[in-house]
Amino acid sequence: MTTVEHRNYRLTGPEGAVAASRGLVSADWYRCEVPRETMRHLMQRSDGRALRDTGLWLALLIGSGWLAHTFWATWWCVPAFVVYGVLYGSVGDSRWHEGGHGTAFRTSWLNNFVYQLGSFMVTREPVSWRWSHARHHSDTIIVGRDPEIAAQRPTPLWFMVLAGLGLPAVWSESHKYAANILGRIRPEEADYLPKSEWRKAIWSARVHVMIWVVSTSASVTLRSIEPLMFVGLPTFYGKWLSVIYGFTQHAGLAEDVLDHRLNSRTVRMNRVHRFLYWNMNYHVEHHMFPTVPFHQLPALHEAVKADMPEPYSGIISAYREIIPAVARQNRDPSYFARRPLPTVAPVSGSAAGLLQPSNREGDQTGGWVPVCELAELPTGEVRRCDQFGQTFAVYRLNDGSLCATDGLCTHGRAHLADGHLSDNIIECPKHNGRFDVTNGAPCRAPAKVALKTHDVELRGDVVWLKVPAGIDPQP
Repeated sequence: MTTVEHRNYRLTGPEGAVAASRGLVSADWYRCEVPRETMRHLMQRSDGRALRDTGLWLALLIGSGWLAHTFWATWWCVPAFVVYGVLYGSVGDSRWHEGGHGTAFRTSWLNNFVYQLGSFMVTREPVSWRWSHARHHSDTIIVGRDPEIAAQRPTPLWFMVLAGLGLPAVWSESHKYAANILGRIRPEEADYLPKSEWRKAIWSARVHVMIWVVSTSASVTLRSIEPLMFVGLPTFYGKWLSVIYGFTQHAGLAEDVLDHRLNSRTVRMNRVHRFLYWNMNYHVEHHMFPTVPFHQLPALHEAVKADMPEPYSGIISAYREIIPAVARQNRDPSYFARRPLPTVAPVSGSAAGLLQPSNREGDQTGGWVPVCELAELPTGEVRRCDQFGQTFAVYRLNDGSLCATDGLCTHGRAHLADGHLSDNIIECPKHNGRFDVTNGAPCRAPAKVALKTHDVELRGDVVWLKVPAGIDPQP
């Protein structure tokens, strides 16, 4: 009998070091070419669409819950709880996701409210998961680095069935909660969670546990399972739809590649599924451009589809590939479904249209160098500037003032010139961390370390940047 070799997916195992030696950690990923003006439009935030969808979601949740309570102890409560469970355990997952990225709403506290609510509904400690998901976007399906690989090879088909009940996810998360309520952070969690966040994660887990204790106590006191049917158990009996959606994202595809077109899927879905899933069926597009809000993902898909594999025609079409691929991986873990990629002529310039050739004026003591003409830097825009092996970002704020910072995010080394500038806040295009460009201060996790700021001024019609000392000019 042939022994199936299991890869070590633990973040504390040897695969992480192997990935680093192969240049797969926080690497440069393939991105489709999108004109900067188009991307600027796609990244714009608005509260309206998210408020409408969230209001409808909560209204349906409350309405189905009221029906379930009204018809409790009759068969009529069963369909009501089916709807309530899906809205709680599955739709709560998609709302958790978009709230965590901070892109669904323009207003930050609304994103955080939906994120915290969704985190509780799907049993995820919100502090550590914000950082876990940032790692997922840094090192997507890189074994030993990505903590969110759902379909690890081999994945028995019975595991996928149990996942539909939320059992593996909650079992894994329960270990984290158990450690947190005792004031500890597990080694796996410490791999991506900064020590400065440990106390927040511990207390956040304790709050969740206290709410579950109250729900359980109410059931014991009332001698009825009804309270737990509304708070706690929906994570299990309502999880199945989000699992069906979730396995379409990456299951059966390539590991350890630097192209989201090879390890992620875009699946066509109808309007009902897209509402429930908040357009995460456009999953390749989301991973390439996580600063684009959910309601703009269909438009983003249209902008990049010529450089994408053909999307799957629906959920059933995706599973026609997933199930045979996962079954084969049980026998041969090296197997994966291969996605044919189109051949598209490259467009000159960077994906954001902002890549500038190095300007070699100045010397190792630093000095002023020209960046661009003012007309080439519209208000509300950011421009990348490469000087002597270092990258800078130059901003023109809505009031016309100019600012400059280091050009790479201090968390994941992503180019900030590809990000979203709103007022004086730049958002990292890879992990949605944010910085105040006027002083470099981090404003949103996972960004924790401030950016260095630099002098910039306008001389006539030309923007000039002061390159700091200590940078040697290229020969």
